Amino acid sequence: MKTFRTIIALATLATCLPAAAQNIDFESQNGFRAIGVYDTWEESPFRNGTISDPSAYAKIVENPDIVVNAETGIAPNPSQKVLAVQRSRFGSNTFGARIDLTDTLRLGTATRYVHVMIHKPAGETASVMVIGLGKRRNWVAQSPETEQFWVNSTSTIQEDSWTDLVFPITTNEYVDIHSLVVVPDLASPHQRSSDFVAYIDNIAIDDSPLPRFRSQNYPVNFEMEQSPTRSDRQLSAATITATGETSQSVTVDKSRVYNNQVETKFIKARPNSTITVKYNYSGTWMSGYVYVDWDNDGQFVPQLAENKPTEASELVSYTHLNGYNSLGQEATGNNVSGGVITCPAFKVPQGTPYGIYRMRFKVDWNSADPGGNANAGNLLVDNGGSIVDLLLNIHPDSVDISANQLNGDVLSAATLEALSNNRIRFGRTCKVKAAPAPGFTYTGIVITHGYNLDGEQYIRGNKQFDVDTIPATSFNANNEYTIPSAMVNGEVRIEGLFTPDLTAIKPIATEATTAASSVIYTADGKKSIAPPEKGVYIVGRKKYMK
Repeated sequence: MKTFRTIIALATLATCLPAAAQNIDFESQNGFRAIGVYDTWEESPFRNGTISDPSAYAKIVENPDIVVNAETGIAPNPSQKVLAVQRSRFGSNTFGARIDLTDTLRLGTATRYVHVMIHKPAGETASVMVIGLGKRRNWVAQSPETEQFWVNSTSTIQEDSWTDLVFPITTNEYVDIHSLVVVPDLASPHQRSSDFVAYIDNIAIDDSPLPRFRSQNYPVNFEMEQSPTRSDRQLSAATITATGETSQSVTVDKSRVYNNQVETKFIKARPNSTITVKYNYSGTWMSGYVYVDWDNDGQFVPQLAENKPTEASELVSYTHLNGYNSLGQEATGNNVSGGVITCPAFKVPQGTPYGIYRMRFKVDWNSADPGGNANAGNLLVDNGGSIVDLLLNIHPDSVDISANQLNGDVLSAATLEALSNNRIRFGRTCKVKAAPAPGFTYTGIVITHGYNLDGEQYIRGNKQFDVDTIPATSFNANNEYTIPSAMVNGEVRIEGLFTPDLTAIKPIATEATTAASSVIYTADGKKSIAPPEKGVYIVGRKKYMK
């Protein structure tokens, strides 16, 4: 027979982590008032008294891993103290460490992000979850132990290493969160024969979906914040022409050599389309280069054969490299004409999967290096070169739109049919209609749009999708909302925020029935008998305590 055994020691454990905001810091014990464990399973031995001391399964301990990252040269988590939780095989898959907050986390319908630094042993790669315990401020009788959200991380755990996981959270209005539960492993514990220890640190709640730490991708050969060293040679803008798309432009911040515009600029194109890039550049004797990270591995890899890029090359166009351009034609290095550098057209490969790709524009002198010419006598910075990073959206002609929610439907305003993997034109507006179930109203909708909607929001720092909350005030008098064309930039998934319509509940009236009961009128005017102390409202198919 299995026996319960605590394997966490006060001073010895084994693993690693980083830090960040509303901040919970186990080193200074800031932001929390108590720690413990929690299991959503009501018959869990951690809830029914079978385990006499559940608190022994979560303790503050020494950080077991303060390893310096080989690529960045810094330790992801230099904290001396972290929270350790013993992942018990006797709990459910939603058993985890409970952190009671010093300050109540007040939420509404806007998406916020919980960041959690976590470290698990090698081989433990199952998803991590965060659960919020709290209550709605306008529901007096609701328990503060109510589970208000359950959210899986949008990023992937790195085994045996500290990882900053990000959890997007959205609730109905007026929700107060008193405790967070970090579930370190969602895999079923039924086949386990032993426990393991996971480590947690530096929990932050803020408005940023970006992880606070990651290894460097897409490096440049100078400081990211480098200012120009000359004013006679400067890149000011770029114009992109792609088959079937309107002309697209990018304005460059001339106060920096490196411009990172991946959060703001998306170039659109289709598979097999032809793309031409032109740079507005003041100066002479410089050349233009274009890169695309086709395999999304965080690097731009040039591959050349016979003086031109191969099909697999991520250097896709250039005006001059060792006496040739990317068409394999002989070329000089003086490629500025009338203040413009025109890069040869290139094709998006026919079989390119739909999705988001990092794209890089570069003005440099005779260098295939995506980070810029690093030769001491010809540095990109000294020559007045520039680098701009942005995203390329390779899209289909039509995309899926669907809606999933309880207590109502989100319909096509045109057909009044529920949205279920319907197809709509990419980049076109789409009108939807909120249709609450009887006894319910709506506070808005949440629109998730882009690619990889069930996966990580950021891949190598490249945003795959956005999550936008649209309040009910943005809907018209017919409960309709027009989704802007910018949000139809990939798959579109809608969640309706439907909530009980308490204004529709009729006053309680009593009449002589029996001494032990009273009559309660529901929203549809029907009667329901209940003990008078209970004070039960019945709305639709749900009951609510007065």
